[in-house]
Amino acid sequence: PLTPRIYLRDFAEVVDGTEDQRVFVNLNKQPAVKLSIQKQPDANTITVVDGVKQRIEELRRSGVIPADMVLTATLDESQFIRNSITNVATAGLIGAGLAAIAVLLFLGSLRQTIIIVCAIPLATLAAIILMGVFGLSLNVFSLGGLALGVGIVVDNSIVMLENIAEGAGMTPGKDARTRMNSQQLLSQSVRSSQEVESALVASTSTNLVAVLPFLLIGGFFSLLFSELILTISFAVAASILIALTFVPMVTSRLLAIRWSSKIGRLWILQEFNRRFDAATQAYSNFLTKLLRYRLVVIAIAFLVLGGGSLFLMGQISQEILPRISTGQATLFAQFPPGTVVENNRKVMDAVDDILLEQPETEYVFSTAGGFLFGSNTTENPLRSSSTITLKSGSNVEAFVDRVNQEFNRLNLAGIRLRLSPGQVRGLILSNSPVRGAEIDVILQGDNEQNLRQAGQQILQALDQQTTLATFRPDADSRQPELQIVPDWERVASFGLTTQDIGQTIQTAVEGSVPTQLQRGDRLVDVRVQLNQADIQNQSQLARLPIFVNSNRQIRLFDVASIREGQAPGEIQRINQRQVFIIAGNLSEGASLGDALAEVDTVLENIDLPEGVSILPSSVEETNQELQRSLQILGGLAAFLVFVVMAVQYNSLIDPLVIMFTVPLALAGGIFGLYITGTAIGATVLVGAVLLVGIVVNNAIIMVELANQIRDREEIDRKSAILRAAPQRLRPILMTTITTVLGMFPLALGIGEGSEFLQPLGVVVFSGLSLATLLTLFIIPCFYVMLHEIRLQKLADKLSKKFS
Repeated sequence: PLTPRIYLRDFAEVVDGTEDQRVFVNLNKQPAVKLSIQKQPDANTITVVDGVKQRIEELRRSGVIPADMVLTATLDESQFIRNSITNVATAGLIGAGLAAIAVLLFLGSLRQTIIIVCAIPLATLAAIILMGVFGLSLNVFSLGGLALGVGIVVDNSIVMLENIAEGAGMTPGKDARTRMNSQQLLSQSVRSSQEVESALVASTSTNLVAVLPFLLIGGFFSLLFSELILTISFAVAASILIALTFVPMVTSRLLAIRWSSKIGRLWILQEFNRRFDAATQAYSNFLTKLLRYRLVVIAIAFLVLGGGSLFLMGQISQEILPRISTGQATLFAQFPPGTVVENNRKVMDAVDDILLEQPETEYVFSTAGGFLFGSNTTENPLRSSSTITLKSGSNVEAFVDRVNQEFNRLNLAGIRLRLSPGQVRGLILSNSPVRGAEIDVILQGDNEQNLRQAGQQILQALDQQTTLATFRPDADSRQPELQIVPDWERVASFGLTTQDIGQTIQTAVEGSVPTQLQRGDRLVDVRVQLNQADIQNQSQLARLPIFVNSNRQIRLFDVASIREGQAPGEIQRINQRQVFIIAGNLSEGASLGDALAEVDTVLENIDLPEGVSILPSSVEETNQELQRSLQILGGLAAFLVFVVMAVQYNSLIDPLVIMFTVPLALAGGIFGLYITGTAIGATVLVGAVLLVGIVVNNAIIMVELANQIRDREEIDRKSAILRAAPQRLRPILMTTITTVLGMFPLALGIGEGSEFLQPLGVVVFSGLSLATLLTLFIIPCFYVMLHEIRLQKLADKLSKKFS
């Protein structure tokens, strides 16, 4: 007899549909599809983004992309990079312009100002050439180095030009033309340049060796700031080259021209120089009186500055790196165990409503039921996230703080909503196991139940007692599950294996794909599964049929028991031991140091179960490493600067005199940080080390001239410094003002991306300003006092020898 033909439709329902959606994506509450484009590691971000945009326009014109399809870039990293580079470059140009105005004001000569203005781009171009030779790219760090270098590179040129102009008899504000002929001016340029050559080489060497420790220690800080440090070094090296070659050559030619622009006759320039001459005379008279009480002056300076610095140091907050505004905020949503995707989506819809009501919001890109990152999709009904793009110029931290308060008023039981400012991708600040966390608390233990209990206890205490940060558990809570426990004897008696039972259950619940159907150039999965209505509860699952030998049918309850239980949502281990990690983000205006201190206070008052311990915080370890690095790098920089000057002067006394400017500068930097409310972090560390190399320049040119006058005219040290200090007042103030004006736009920190270098600008600006003011009075006192001590010791030795 013929076997009757049986069709699939006779015992199954065939549906030509789509796979069940478990992760949902919305843009401004409208269903969307996310397309992520990732560049190759060595590719340029801006080039890739421009190429993608160009290709999209080509596809639109060709009709491949329908006219009614809306493409919205919810994340465009090139925009942040462009804005950051533009802001840093603008800061450099503004600094150069301010420096040029200061030079014109002090020199009162258009030709001399042109020489300085030409020296800035020449030194910058030379630095860019060196950057190309060493394979550096133009980015926020390297451009920041060039912007910082603007004020530094003109120092050498100003000292050289001022000395040549003075030798040629061109007094600022009075004599705009020299009485020398071309040949005489050429010879004078050679003589004047030789007078300051030693001082310029010494000051440049100190700038270079001060940053050398950064390139030697390696690690996080070297990796982060190596391009910034190298670029500044290239700019400084180029500046000495320009000052020793271009400036004397151009000065000898331009100053020989008899024609004058007569700009020095302007009332404002003449009045400025008249008042400056009066101030120079007053400074000379005051310094003469001050040197009589040099010991008292030095004691008062160190007591006031030293005591004030130590007091204020404890008042200044700490951080690893400053927060950088990306113009975006990130929402993290965590739901209680047992939450289904539908409830997850309802909550996220309410969250999106709140976000879209805010006046700063431009786009809200939400993902419910998991995560999308690059080409990876993670399904998790307990997690959701949103990326909020704000309108240009919005205050991200104020937005985050206000919206978090609105979320707290929702009173969602068991649901954690945490909104935080967006972070620069790829910039990892610490070794924390939680990506994007600014604070972490890590518990370790062998007993999973005790560990979880302690974690929940600490999390509750942090929520109730801390105000400077918000916290969340990094892992999901334990999830309810049905546990199927086989009776191995019965399993063996039926000839079944674990794999047989597992595949049957998987096919029933999730379905299995035994084959694929080809449609054109695509392969479509053929998924086989039971009707979902037949496996909605535990009793239905227990009656699940299983086929054994000879197609005999048994039920799942014949070979296994089913019970309800719980399973960890995620198992986290550090060094092969289980941990419970709590992640935190700072509140608006909070500093890392204060938040860590607040967390430590809470943890001290909690009694942990036996066997549970708290691991050192990764973020706190990074912060402590930063503080240690500040001491080590600062000490190394000061030592190397001292060694270079000792070799240069073949003496220990003069370098010691010059090194006393360093504590003055650091005191000024601390005052500046305290006044502006800037936290001590990695960029402050870089600024402090740069300051060590820069601040000694003024003392170098003062002490160098005093030694030259003493050797040439055979006078005592006091008379020599009383003549050298007023004579070097103009170039000292010129170089300082041009440097601090070059730093001023960076210290203001205006625009996206400028926050990164702002602390560096603040510490150099304030430190150099105060140190220069005090250098004019303190260094002459040290110069005379230390040499007197040396001569007194020498006299005592001679008297003992001859007696």
